[in-house]
Amino acid sequence: MTLSEALPLIPRWPWARRRWEHDEVLREQVTLLRQNFPMTLLASLATALGTLWVMARVADTQVVSIWLVSHALVVIGVYATLRGMAPQRDPVLRSARKLMACMAAMGLSWGSLGFVVLYWGSPESVIYAIGIVSTVSSGALGLGAPLYRAYITYLTCAVGGIFAAVAMSGGPAMWPALFLVLVYYALTGLQASTGDTATRRSIALKLENERLVAELRAESQRALAAQEEAERADRDKSRFLAAASHDLRQPLHAMGLFLETLQRSPMSPHQITVLGHAQAASSAAVEMLTTLLDYSRLEAGVVKVRPSAFAVQPLLTALEQEFGVQADNAGLVYRTHETSTAAYADRSLVMLVMHNFISNALRYTQRGGVLIACRRRGRRIALEVWDTGAGIPRSQWDNVFKEFHQLGNPERDRRKGLGLGLAIVRRLVREMGTAVELNSRPGKGSVFRLWLDAWQGALEDEAPPSFNHFDLTGLHVLAIDDDESVRLGMQALLQSWGCLCTTAESSADALDHIEDSTPDLIITDFRLRHEETGKQVLQALRAYLGVPVPAIIMTGDTSPQRLRDAQTTSALLLHKPVSTGQLRDAIVQLISGAVPAPPDALATANGEEAP
Repeated sequence: MTLSEALPLIPRWPWARRRWEHDEVLREQVTLLRQNFPMTLLASLATALGTLWVMARVADTQVVSIWLVSHALVVIGVYATLRGMAPQRDPVLRSARKLMACMAAMGLSWGSLGFVVLYWGSPESVIYAIGIVSTVSSGALGLGAPLYRAYITYLTCAVGGIFAAVAMSGGPAMWPALFLVLVYYALTGLQASTGDTATRRSIALKLENERLVAELRAESQRALAAQEEAERADRDKSRFLAAASHDLRQPLHAMGLFLETLQRSPMSPHQITVLGHAQAASSAAVEMLTTLLDYSRLEAGVVKVRPSAFAVQPLLTALEQEFGVQADNAGLVYRTHETSTAAYADRSLVMLVMHNFISNALRYTQRGGVLIACRRRGRRIALEVWDTGAGIPRSQWDNVFKEFHQLGNPERDRRKGLGLGLAIVRRLVREMGTAVELNSRPGKGSVFRLWLDAWQGALEDEAPPSFNHFDLTGLHVLAIDDDESVRLGMQALLQSWGCLCTTAESSADALDHIEDSTPDLIITDFRLRHEETGKQVLQALRAYLGVPVPAIIMTGDTSPQRLRDAQTTSALLLHKPVSTGQLRDAIVQLISGAVPAPPDALATANGEEAP
């Protein structure tokens, strides 16, 4: 078992952890000693053969030969014991005891050489035995260094036999010899202890490094798992927003068409009042879904920044026309400072940022009003939105730009939006490569600034075409949608404009209805039944008719992939729910040739070319 595998098994209690660490260190020591043993056994046999050659001159050769055979049998027995050991799997104490027994057997075998020379050798043969055993013991120091107790067992058995032989030999050299043997034993044991300490520290450091690496690897795996979970949750959120947006846009789009048709019918004053309330409720729902769409388009990556030079004042005027009535209805003052400044940026994105700033300001201002201004600072300009609302605490300045974060709306009143407006601003600003600035005082109000590059050169004077009085009478429109209520609403609205409207629920149904007549315009939903898309419908109809009929694709789908697919169609793209004014402007632009609808054309819900 590796440390990474054993990591989850490490005890939590300190005393148990220390015991576990002690066992792991001992296991590593046993493993090292087990790995060193086979080569040492070969060296021991070679040294034993050399001992026979040396001792043949000072001792009985036959007895020394018998000792050599017995020593070889001990080596074979030790090797057989080692073969059956598995230090990484066997209980560590059992393995340690086996190795200590093997070391004792080897030590006794070498120590018995002292008695061989004592009884069957000459007096000087004891000196030879002392030299041989001390040499062998010093050589075995490298073998036994990983496990101190095993080496001390070996040294005691080997030197003990020589010590006993010297003591029994007597003579005037006995005491000096005994003293030297004891000094050798003490010094060798001290050296073994030092080596054991260094080995244990090295093993402990290795185990600690492996533990840290295993913990780091486990932490990395947990981080990767958390990242995958977050990405999966983000994908689920995007799919949910797309599905919810599409499913809600369909009935809202149909309701808008029916309300517009109803408005053209004779009604009593009470009915007119009820219709106004219904249109207000529909507009609130449309605003929230449009916010979701803007956010989904940013996540889909279909927003492309196309900077150009434009005058700031017309943009501010358009905003005042849109929000001035809303401010008046709320009893607030809406003021715009006139400016002659020009900016170099993507006008549609700037418009969207300012739209969110002003909408947010009006939503959270109960008295006073809002002021829209443009200030120049060197080569930069700041579009500012001032309000006299409740203000934002300094600790919340960063949080207000996060998704679904709202201040002062604990009851989640949907009349105050979804909390996505400023999150959209942050994403748009990041796409444009610029910055926003917030300054606020609680109880006094706030100011939001959008920084843009100033434009120094001349501006092209391009007046937009007017489509207010364009006559649509007799225009043949083919409307394709899989929702029957949308088809009925579209047919009623187009017929009220004087159009000839043919409806269908699929490309096959459309081919059956048009037969040999070619429509002047095709309006199709993007997501139809049986996985059919508006892109496929247009391809089939244009191939059948043999002409590139102008087309509008309408969709309530905010799926990133759907939006990217829709971009590849040679048609204008409108996002449901579409107001009648937006639909009429888009139709007039196409049939009048104001919009040539190139292959990468993409229009937003207000008919402007989308980023």
